[in-house]
Amino acid sequence: MGFALIGLAAACFAGLAYFAWLGKLGLVAMVLLGLSGGLFFAGRRKLSPKARKLPDTVGKILFTIVGCMALLRHPIDTNVLMAKGGESNITFDVGGAPELLAEESIRVTVKDGQDKAVATKDVRPTKGQNTVKVDLPEGKYTVDLSTPKSDKVSATPSMKLPIYSAISEYIDKVDRGEFIKWALVAMGVKFIGVLASAFAWHLLLIGQGVRFPYWRKIVTAFLIGRFIGTFLPSTIGLDGYTLYEAGKYSNEWARVITAKTLEKFVGVTGLFLGMVVTLPFGYSVIVDVMTGVGKPESAPLLAGAILTVAGGISAVVVIGLVWPSFIVAIMRLLEMITGKVLGIVPPLKGVSNKIIGILQQFTASVQAYRGKVGLLMLTLLAKFITHFTTAAVYYFTALAIGVVTAEFWPITFGSTIQILATLLSPTVAGEGAREAFQALLLSKQLGGVAQAVLSGALGFIAAEAATMWGGAFLWVRTPQWRPAFALVDGKQVDYAWITDDDEGGFDAERIQKVRAQHTARPPSAD
Repeated sequence: MGFALIGLAAACFAGLAYFAWLGKLGLVAMVLLGLSGGLFFAGRRKLSPKARKLPDTVGKILFTIVGCMALLRHPIDTNVLMAKGGESNITFDVGGAPELLAEESIRVTVKDGQDKAVATKDVRPTKGQNTVKVDLPEGKYTVDLSTPKSDKVSATPSMKLPIYSAISEYIDKVDRGEFIKWALVAMGVKFIGVLASAFAWHLLLIGQGVRFPYWRKIVTAFLIGRFIGTFLPSTIGLDGYTLYEAGKYSNEWARVITAKTLEKFVGVTGLFLGMVVTLPFGYSVIVDVMTGVGKPESAPLLAGAILTVAGGISAVVVIGLVWPSFIVAIMRLLEMITGKVLGIVPPLKGVSNKIIGILQQFTASVQAYRGKVGLLMLTLLAKFITHFTTAAVYYFTALAIGVVTAEFWPITFGSTIQILATLLSPTVAGEGAREAFQALLLSKQLGGVAQAVLSGALGFIAAEAATMWGGAFLWVRTPQWRPAFALVDGKQVDYAWITDDDEGGFDAERIQKVRAQHTARPPSAD
């Protein structure tokens, strides 16, 4: 029965691999992922410890291969057309008011490898995606679109290519040495952010009386979680795996869930603080966006709204971390007001209950850290560094693709908004949403939509490349693996609740030695 379930899991995973190859990790792929994972672990439990070794090894190999494939074959919009010979479809997206489009005519120019025009067509555009059919010999071409008459109308090529193809096509247009240099810098900056985020999680666990080795347990769990998150929306993979490991090896699920809950609030606050800090230097991004939609006069209003929301949320959370009693009183007042105002309207009662639940969750999390202001402020600083470095990555990827006019602060500010939108996006690992928002916010700053999309995609690649090798740590997380130490309230745990100790991998003598060392003196961060 166990192998039968694992066989069904393999069939579902094969379907997932097929969609990853096509670059279509949508709802169907998500369902297949859930089914394959559920069936695999259900089947694994029915096998003996010795029989589990083969499916565990094969499963890790396939997950690693398909995860890398999904990353590299994620499609993005480009101006590159791969013609198969005969009639080819050229697609481009158009935005703007219908009354303005009626006066527009877009010239589509197809160029060969020598930058020579081989076909042109004048098109009366419509809002949304437009398609032009052109007869072309088999080969690779680039597509240029004439600039619309009105600056309130946009037209951008949208021929999709996998990320690896798009990068290989574009890299010939820039200095290869500069590309590699800045791509490596982007990876390094992102890795600093990952270490900062892992440190924040480390601190929050310490605040709950749970302590693990930072480098050999916390950081490696973060890398594994980011690797798993390649398949999942938002930060579900990272949050789920780090929560699972902390609970598994401490057996203090209530404490680690409280720590994870507060981590989410502090993490979002770190992102909003990044917006507040970079807003004065990145105001030109707001002007560009509002000018693009035909309302440049509304730029100050939008900036004020961003400052109010981002600053307000940041202030509430910071006050809550510093003065829990004050924030508890405010939260209870808000709960009462929410219940009385929204609760009396039947259709809004569900909304009221959800808001009250979030408020209560935040209140409980903050109260658990009463008197630990220094630890909480250090956690907030670490999360600010995490999101600031993530946003800064896109500046360095812009330099990598040769955008010499790129400015650090506007790109970093625009990228903080893109990151928030990506986190809220239901797409797998933010695929598609990241590039769309980058194009919307920073196409002018980066010299065009194509550059904005590619820099966004390259930012994703740089971020994943800095952590994808976390898949290697997945290999050492065998059933026998244990952290060097796991302390709860200063005492080493015995892992007695973990029953999957295959082949005697649990070294009782080593644990006793570690327990003696760490009860004699507080452990360091490692």
